[in-house]
Amino acid sequence: MMFTINDFFIDSSILIEFNKGNKRKLFTELLANDIFKCYVNEVVLSEFLYHFLAYNATKSPQAIKESGKINEAFENSKQYRLINMCHFLANDKKLFSIVPELMAKYNLLSNDAIILATCKLHNIPNLVSHDSDFAEACQGEGINLLIEE
Repeated sequence: MMFTINDFFIDSSILIEFNKGNKRKLFTELLANDIFKCYVNEVVLSEFLYHFLAYNATKSPQAIKESGKINEAFENSKQYRLINMCHFLANDKKLFSIVPELMAKYNLLSNDAIILATCKLHNIPNLVSHDSDFAEACQGEGINLLIEE
């Protein structure tokens, strides 16, 4: 698959804030324009769904699980479907060597390093996030970081 300057990796912070009704402009503009393609990976899916449960229910995600009522969080809101507007990128064993290197080089936590490694492995030139922790790492790896003000 060939990626272009119009391809954007979407960090979970973008989806989480969008779900809360905050900072929606940048993601809305990307989705509205047919020339842009947005991508996510399994880390973004996991982080978004965890926060989705926390935001859309009256209990913590663990308490919802223990009560057997995860389904109610999904019945009460269809906002989780916004992740379906993105394309999914799967990773392989190459992450095993790249992720620890990125963590050590840029002082990143594992999920952020997996996100950055996904961009590198798939040659995605743009990362969209509300997380300024990516600033130094993106600059060092030649990835454009877009942060909504």
